[in-house]
Amino acid sequence: MSFSVQDATLVVVDGSEWKILLTVDNAGINYQSPPIEYQETKIFPFDQVTQAVRLQVATIRELNNTYRLYLPLERRSTIIGCFIADFPQNRVSKQFKAKDFSFLGVLLASELSTSMTDAIIQDKHSSWRIAERELKIRQHEQHSLQKQLQALHDISFRLWRADSLNSMLFTAVDEAKKQLNIDRMAIFLFKPGNRMQGTYGTDVHGNTVNEHYFETEIPDLWFSVNPLQKNEEYLAIEENTPLYHNLMVVGFGWSAYITLWDEDTPIGWIACDNLLSGMPLPTHLHQLLKQFAFIVSQHLVRRQAEEKLIQLNTELELRVAERTQALQQANEKLEKVSREDSLTQVANRRQFDERFFDEWRRAERHSLPISLLIIDVDHFKDYNDSFGHAAGDQCLKMIAATLAPLERRAGALFARYGGEEFVLLLPGQDQHAAQYAAERALEAIRELALPRRTQNSDTTDIVTISIGGCTLTPSDNNSADTFFKLADNALYEAKSCGRNQLFMNNYINDFNHELLP
Repeated sequence: MSFSVQDATLVVVDGSEWKILLTVDNAGINYQSPPIEYQETKIFPFDQVTQAVRLQVATIRELNNTYRLYLPLERRSTIIGCFIADFPQNRVSKQFKAKDFSFLGVLLASELSTSMTDAIIQDKHSSWRIAERELKIRQHEQHSLQKQLQALHDISFRLWRADSLNSMLFTAVDEAKKQLNIDRMAIFLFKPGNRMQGTYGTDVHGNTVNEHYFETEIPDLWFSVNPLQKNEEYLAIEENTPLYHNLMVVGFGWSAYITLWDEDTPIGWIACDNLLSGMPLPTHLHQLLKQFAFIVSQHLVRRQAEEKLIQLNTELELRVAERTQALQQANEKLEKVSREDSLTQVANRRQFDERFFDEWRRAERHSLPISLLIIDVDHFKDYNDSFGHAAGDQCLKMIAATLAPLERRAGALFARYGGEEFVLLLPGQDQHAAQYAAERALEAIRELALPRRTQNSDTTDIVTISIGGCTLTPSDNNSADTFFKLADNALYEAKSCGRNQLFMNNYINDFNHELLP
């Protein structure tokens, strides 16, 4: 009406086809419900529709005294239709742009989507109601069976998740009563000597109770003969029979006994009845009880095997743990013996050599200083000659016991290097710290004041030590062997200078220069 539309058509997507929903011509507006197949016309050829859809945007083209609007209709990023209309040129200004009709396309697509959806719903509603009635009938027929089959699955899952045999038996009785709508249930296990023992059952009020206390000979009742035959599907059901609790009659109704099997061997049975409700036994429950007994048998056999295996493993682990502990203690003792000096009970040379190169590499990686003190007992040969080797050993023990606890900084290692020679490794310590440690060691031995005989004027009347030390930072110009030799040379200098003193080797950290004391 606003633009004096001469001809128009509205095509929509119906399944996989394009169909006409509405046309406008000289005769007026024609609405088709449901939409009809697209009919080729000279005014709006089908290829123009497909062209407009491919453009996916509103387009205006000038035709003989006419403007033709192509308006693709899009809903949720999907083309659902296309509106094509012809306007007289005298009714539309040339300043009109195709995008001016975009909002119209949005509104039309929205209304079209809604109306088509409503039409489809109305069209299919009647058939849905018919299908729904049929489905309800089938669902009603299958619901009971599906529910109980699902119940068996749920029970099996809970039995599998049970953390012990005792918990599994309780779950089997308690869940079966709830899921299979059975008044009372109990599980009995056979024992050697034609005896049976209760596990969990149901009292006369319907409560699940512990019945492990119950043990008796297998009773000579109607259900107690056939279950012992080798028939793995055996199910004994009796209508209008006495119902028992602790082998005493507590009522009348139906009772069922289903045998539990371990392959061809009966291992127990499940008893159930309708004491509380008096409801008749549903026919389909026969097969469900067999399936339930099969599930319980499988889980029972598995759990019994697991618990036996756990017990064996526990005993084995205990023995292995005892053997392992004894072996570990022996290894620790062996390791201690192999890394400890047997006389002085401090680290031996093997341990020192390992630590020495490890600490050297660590200092090299992190560019840290490292210090080494080599300690030698002065005139120890004379001491042995004067007092004997036993006294000499005792002297070394006392010196080691005095020096070992002096340095407790992280990484420090005091060791007997050999004979009367000891070493003190000080990773990360500079020369000042090394010198301080050496002076403490000298003073500690002087205070120890071990007496000695002397005939030389250059020796003291107490045992003393001499110490040679060196500190450096590892680099490409030095090595661990060079470092040790520097400390050893320093010890030689300490002895040459009169003993009972420290000599620190001041070094030039350059491979091309001689290392000087």
